[in-house]
Amino acid sequence: MRLQFSPRIVAWVVVLSAAVAGCAMDAAQTAEMSRVPVAVRSGQADLLVQPVEQGVSPDEVMAAVQKIVGASPNCIAWPSLWLEETEARRVVRARYDLMRRDWGADVTDEAQQRMDEFVDMGFLAKRARNDVAPGIVEYTVTDAGRAYLSGWPFGGSSPKFCAPSERRVVAVIGTQYGRYPCGNLRVRFSYEGPDHPSWAHSEAARARAAQSLNPPAGMGEVTLGREWFPRNAVPDGFANGSLQSVCLDPTQTQPVGTDLNLSAGGGS
Repeated sequence: MRLQFSPRIVAWVVVLSAAVAGCAMDAAQTAEMSRVPVAVRSGQADLLVQPVEQGVSPDEVMAAVQKIVGASPNCIAWPSLWLEETEARRVVRARYDLMRRDWGADVTDEAQQRMDEFVDMGFLAKRARNDVAPGIVEYTVTDAGRAYLSGWPFGGSSPKFCAPSERRVVAVIGTQYGRYPCGNLRVRFSYEGPDHPSWAHSEAARARAAQSLNPPAGMGEVTLGREWFPRNAVPDGFANGSLQSVCLDPTQTQPVGTDLNLSAGGGS
């Protein structure tokens, strides 16, 4: 029977790898290349997800689940603010003077404290603009902040920072092989929240991060497959052939995320 590959992507097929030794490759490179499935090496596929083999190392499963769970987001919304847009990209001015006048000191002080927490997290940089008017503070989204920012105050959804939660997997409770939308190995696990994420430095920021972590602990599930890319197109920070949760779009041609479920029953 001839295997049919969909254009530029092959999902959930088992492809036998042949060892190919290139003259310019050393032994380690040759060994690495020999593991890449033929469909990827030959250019038939830009992405291939193989089923996880029976007898996969429990340590590899644990490490893969930890990476996915640790990267799950902890989202913290911006407070309500009286803002002015500026000409500079990703720069806003908070009119604390007008907020204090119209909304009261308590609301204003709380909002300013919450924005200071984002500064402590490294997501915003601030600069007093008393040269414009007393009580104005200018906030610039940092490089780290841009990586985690979702939405914007002027158009679109409300802004929030979604940074890695750094949750910890406590134990793998069980595994089950099958044919699932995002993998063939379903893993059930227990997890807990961190004492505080590495990006929360002050006590106030740590308290905010803990308050926003939902759920902070419990039971979760995720399905895994073994994901391959062409040797010259491996994403940064990705180990080719590693275990990943790969959900595809309706056309089965593009990955659209994971099926991580952190509310699979039970809590702690």
